Formats: sequence, structure tokens, C-alpha cells
Amino acid sequence: PISAGFPAARPELFPVAGTAFNVFQRRYPNPSANEWNLNVQRQLSSHDVLSVAYVGQTGVHILANANINLATPGPGPVAPRRPYPNLADGILNCTCGNSSFDSLQITYQNRLSAGLDFLGAYTYGHSIDDTSGNSTLVGYQNPYDLNSFRGNSDFDVRHDLVLSWSYDLPFGSGKKLMSDAHGLTQALAGGWQLNSIDTFQTGSPFTPVMVTSLLNNGSGSQWPNRIGSGKVANPTPKEWFNPADFVSPGNYTAPNHGFGNSGRNILFGPGTRQFDFSLFKNVAFNRDSSRYIQFRAEAFNTFNTPQFNNPDTQIGNPAAGTISSAGAPLLFQRTSREIQLAAKLYW
Repeated sequence: PISAGFPAARPELFPVAGTAFNVFQRRYPNPSANEWNLNVQRQLSSHDVLSVAYVGQTGVHILANANINLATPGPGPVAPRRPYPNLADGILNCTCGNSSFDSLQITYQNRLSAGLDFLGAYTYGHSIDDTSGNSTLVGYQNPYDLNSFRGNSDFDVRHDLVLSWSYDLPFGSGKKLMSDAHGLTQALAGGWQLNSIDTFQTGSPFTPVMVTSLLNNGSGSQWPNRIGSGKVANPTPKEWFNPADFVSPGNYTAPNHGFGNSGRNILFGPGTRQFDFSLFKNVAFNRDSSRYIQFRAEAFNTFNTPQFNNPDTQIGNPAAGTISSAGAPLLFQRTSREIQLAAKLYW
């Protein structure tokens, strides 16, 4: 137990030579963000409003996890070239990252008396950082130069359009609630509501890396040299980008110690096109409609459109540039078609 104190020989016995370790920066400020916006709204008519906004943000003290015991690229055994030769990889947990975000956001809202509500929101944005927090997808090529890691954020989505609408079907009397309906026909025909959320997004970025590092610096990854754009005219799952536009920078004797120049998150994967529909049926229990039951049929990705994930990014791998999976992340986004039925009671 801790109450017994630490053994006197503890500093000599721990850590064992060759052990990996984690350390925390002594100064560990909380992450914070500064945000500003300028918004102009215009009522176009009695039932619709247009909003145009600029939204910007900077983030400071973002979590970064860099290997502070990565060996300098070179020949021979790795351990003598590490800053702490008696230890293996050492992950520094620090809040030393920063980010910036700029966006144009346009929103149009239309409320019609005919039973149709419509909301459209479009965002053109760009997020840049030198770490995307604990969700950073690729490790630092050179942890001693964090500026070289600065690029598009892992979650950078350049274009985002979401259309949301709801329509009370004009059948039967009472429409939403059948409190004033008469007869079985009216009760079955009225109270129907059709809803939809339609999402269109460009893809998320990814970083080409060498399938095998020639840096001989331990567990570090190596980026390729970029000799072309990497883009193809008509990307498909079989060839989303052109691996031939990326070449090996060579070993540690090459210029720049073998560090590739292609950069982080320079290419973008497939986007999202998803239609979510729902059909509601409201049935009232009393004349004033204060108590009713709502039957719901909801379909996510109604047309079962494949939502492909990012391609294989390992240059030198025969599968580089190809896509082999679809449907991430979960939570009814980018999934195969999901259908659910539900009943909701209001009282």
C-alpha cells in the first residue's frame, strides 16, 4: 500500500531499461476557444428569413501526444540515438496545440401556412490545426517540429448542406390531430406528417504515409514526397487517388533526413449523401387534442446509398488508393439503411 511508502531502491529499479513511458507536461492549462461572428438577417416576406454569417474561432492549449523519445533518423541501433537511450518510446501529454476555423454560414427558413416548414443550412468552412486532440488520425512524422504537422484538421469538412423539412399532408379534416374528424375514413386519412433531413457533405481529409518507414528511428512513421496532386479525374472506390504521385523520400541519408514533404491531411475522401425520412400519424383521444398518440416510421439513409470511408493511404501497398469499407461512424450517420418503428404518447 502507498501508506508503506516507496522502496528506497525505487529510483534505481524503475523504469526498466527499454520501457516505454508517458509523461505529462508540468504546465497543463485547460483547452480554450475564442469565437466571433458577424450575422446579417433579412426577413424576405411574412413567412421566410435569410441569414448570412461569418463565424471564426481560434483554439489554444489543445491536447497533443508527441513521442519525445523518437530517435534521430540514422544507421545502426536505434537506442543510442534517442534523447533517453535507456528508455523506449515516450509519449508527452501536453496541451500545446492550436487551431483556427473560418466559415461562411447561410441559413434559409420558410414557414408556410399550407403546412410546410423548411430549413436549409449551408456552411463553407475551413479548420486548420497542428493537432486534432486525442482523435488525431496519424502520428507525427517529426515530433520535434510540430509546425510541420500543421494542416487540415481531421474533422475538416469544407462544404456542408443540410435540408430539413416537414409537411402536414392535406388529407382529412384536422390534419395533424383528428379532434374534429368524423367517421372512420377521416380518422384514417387525416393526421399524417412527412419529414425529412437531407445531408450533403464533402469528405474528410487523410494523409498518405509510407507502408514501411526507412528512417530507422523506432516507431515513427514516414511521409512520402509529393510529385503530383494525387487527384484523379473521376475517383472511384477502386482508385480514389493516384498513388503514383507519391514516392519514397529514401532513407535517413536523403535530403531532409528522409522526412517526406507531402504534408498532413492533403487529400479528401468520399463525401456524404444521405436522405432520412419519417412518416408520423397523430391520433387524438379527446376533442381538444391535449392527449394523443403518435405512430412513427423512420428510415435513415432511406435509399441505402453507400457512404464510403477513406481509402487505404499506405504508399507502397498494392491496395493504396482503394476503398474497402463503408458506413462509419455510427449513430445513424453514414450507415446502411436503418428503419425503426415507434409510438409516442402525449398527455
